[in-house]
Amino acid sequence: MVDSTDMVILKTIEKNARISFTKLAQKLNISEAAVRKRIKKLESENLIIGYRAMINYKKLGFSNKVVVGVDSEPNLYFDVINKLREFKEIRELNTSSGDHMIMFEVWIKNMDDLNNILERVNSIHGVTQSCPSIIHENMK
Repeated sequence: MVDSTDMVILKTIEKNARISFTKLAQKLNISEAAVRKRIKKLESENLIIGYRAMINYKKLGFSNKVVVGVDSEPNLYFDVINKLREFKEIRELNTSSGDHMIMFEVWIKNMDDLNNILERVNSIHGVTQSCPSIIHENMK
């Protein structure tokens, strides 16, 4: 069971996974050992499933982040997903119950990059449409 202290830990490390156990302990007014124990428990219960760096894609020479919604013929849904898994450009691939069946994220240097990716996606047997959305700014 997750209590209010665990929730503070989760929210804090979600915003800054590099926070030290010492600073987290000070924030919570508990010992560093207690923080370590709680984080280890949260990891073992798969409430914390990993840690990631947030990368400034623009500093790497990419101009935009693009989220693409993809729909497929229902009987070829898993075939389409497996083909999309092969795209090295795709940073994140998700299934969805929203406007599109599949959503993925890519970073592009220019519109030619995006057009190339969309051509390849649309050539996958079973894809019925792809709808890109260029992300302008991360607000939160």
